[in-house]
Amino acid sequence: MENENFKKLTSAADFFNETARKLLATEKGLHAETLIASVARMSGSLMYRSFGFDQKIEPGTSVLSDQANIHGPKLMNLMLVTLKQLGEKISEENINGEYASAKFSQLSFKESHDRLAPFFLKYCEVAPISHYDAAFGAAIATGIIIHDCREVLGVEKGAGIAVYGFVEGTKTAPFPVDGGSAPVPQTEPSQSKKPWYKVWKFSSLWYISTQVHQEIKISMSA
Repeated sequence: MENENFKKLTSAADFFNETARKLLATEKGLHAETLIASVARMSGSLMYRSFGFDQKIEPGTSVLSDQANIHGPKLMNLMLVTLKQLGEKISEENINGEYASAKFSQLSFKESHDRLAPFFLKYCEVAPISHYDAAFGAAIATGIIIHDCREVLGVEKGAGIAVYGFVEGTKTAPFPVDGGSAPVPQTEPSQSKKPWYKVWKFSSLWYISTQVHQEIKISMSA
């Protein structure tokens, strides 16, 4: 059973990796920072969709939830495990925190979501695979992409961008997708366009990234 689940995750990772590269390619080629950020954002967004929150929450709203605090770090951990398996000497301690930011991506969260979500969600429907498991597949894909981009962007820097993308995805209400299915509402999260802070007990880098994410939201809503 575990082998079957692993195959399911790796198959999803392969699809997300190849699909993102095709969809985000421009006449100039692929922009490493944008590719990493976009796939990490979708990993987080797929995880968010697994939480079953009310679909009436305004898209783009920052959402504070215990679910994100529990499951979000798992995406970062799986990305790091993937990188280590690919031979990279990387850990949470040597991730470049200065790159834990959205500013390195040429696309906004919404733009990344609009380009990738229809295909990622359709894959979940057809495979089939749960949003929860698909989130891990996308985290694996993120690690593979960071490794493949290492000649133009250091692994430590790419990992920093990915961490912030995971934060954005797990803590932002996703935008609607035509024909996409959403989970039945279960738990009511706290939501706000205003600041929210919570100590991330699993990861100091994740905590810092969360604070930066919220400070950006504050400036945008001021």
